[in-house]
Amino acid sequence: MSWRDRFQSRRVRYGAGSVASVLLVAGILGLAAGLAGWHPMRWDTTLEQTQSLSPVSKALLKEVTQPLAMTVFMPEGAGERQGAKEVLQLYGYHNPKVSFRFVDPEREPLKAQQAGYRFAGNVLLDYQGRRQMADQTDENAITNGLRKVLKKERQKVYFVAGHGERDLDDPKPGGFQVAKTALDNEGYAVESLNLLSRDAVPQDAAVVIVAGPKKPLLSTEVQALKAYLEKGGRLFIMLEAFEDGGLQGFLAGYGVGLDNGLILDVNQVSQSLGLSAVMPLVSQYGPSKITQDFKNLVTIYPMARPLILRKDHPDVSLLALATTMSTSYEKLGKEWIKDEKAAFDAKTDKKGPFTVGAQVEIKLTPPKSEPARKGGQDQGRAGEQQPAQPEGSKTFMVVFGDVDFAANSFFNLFGNGDLFLNTTNFLARAMEQITVRGAGKAQLLSLKTGQTWALFLVCLAGAPLVMLAAGIWAYRRRRARR
Repeated sequence: MSWRDRFQSRRVRYGAGSVASVLLVAGILGLAAGLAGWHPMRWDTTLEQTQSLSPVSKALLKEVTQPLAMTVFMPEGAGERQGAKEVLQLYGYHNPKVSFRFVDPEREPLKAQQAGYRFAGNVLLDYQGRRQMADQTDENAITNGLRKVLKKERQKVYFVAGHGERDLDDPKPGGFQVAKTALDNEGYAVESLNLLSRDAVPQDAAVVIVAGPKKPLLSTEVQALKAYLEKGGRLFIMLEAFEDGGLQGFLAGYGVGLDNGLILDVNQVSQSLGLSAVMPLVSQYGPSKITQDFKNLVTIYPMARPLILRKDHPDVSLLALATTMSTSYEKLGKEWIKDEKAAFDAKTDKKGPFTVGAQVEIKLTPPKSEPARKGGQDQGRAGEQQPAQPEGSKTFMVVFGDVDFAANSFFNLFGNGDLFLNTTNFLARAMEQITVRGAGKAQLLSLKTGQTWALFLVCLAGAPLVMLAAGIWAYRRRRARR
């Protein structure tokens, strides 16, 4: 057989076709790999977008207009390196001005020490000569560091102190140490405010928070808060059950009423989670920017009191921010606690749902002009008015009938921390930071009896039966061909 005949044989033709197909596929893959390297594209098909950066991170990366260098201090053989690299690549994907590198602190201890390295996983962010160290390589830590290094000045959040409020440095379950750290990571400077030693709220206050005072505020302190509010300030008030902190009259002036009761709730969801009756759940929220992303998100309010919204004030607009479930009820007074009678009593108890959080929109009125002084230095200023609020200007106050939802032991449960931070961001006018943090956060899934049986029959019974039937059919078919 000649060479020509051999090349024209069916075997050679089929083999050449196979080789050509392999080379063609390899060429296409190589071209695709090259294009991916030059112009990378990502698609996150997960339901909760767990493989993408959060909207907050993306918004901050848009502010990066100069080179941002990230240095990760991690031993070369650490298994966490690959995970850290994947996270940092997301930042570089959304902004090409972001670069990163790894430094082994064991091989370069002097460089790590000068950068403020403390332990493996620290990330140093360097931007326009400003430096900020992130503790870990996860998105939350890096984004918090990015927020700090971008902002030259930080807004101040003041916590009123001096009346038994929650301690910002207390690590115990009822303390506010976690909340303080979270606010610091959001880019705020957190300070205590004792109104007994100051005549008024500082002018640099972005938000003033009153966190569960045990003792009543003095009338002068209440007047200072009112004056701050009337000048356009923002208040965030959290009260405990049976304790109004001397603010009952102040809140009543804005249409928010209080009574001496406690909210209880006993339902299937609470029982499945092992929650006490004094820990009502909330899954219904008002149409506010604070809760705009709270879809299918639950919050919990231990030892909460209901708020009574009286919508008859001409300059105030009230919005129920968080409302308990219809299974909740309110017990008045404390006698039932001594008698351990927490069950619902139709004769004395009120049936829910109840408002535990309210957003108060206050219309500001321009201050009246002061008359000119006679015979003094200001005599020539007759008719001059003080700076007035612009027409149509307004301010906001948010009130919660609970303070434990933001305490250390409950802050990171469900959506509690997001609600606290979103409220603060809303009041501080930091709208770009309002979101539900932590993609992939576990959500509550409640199945009805029919859904549970359907899931059991399909997954545990249906699929094995289908495979068994297919096997029997294949076996019988083979036997029939013999």
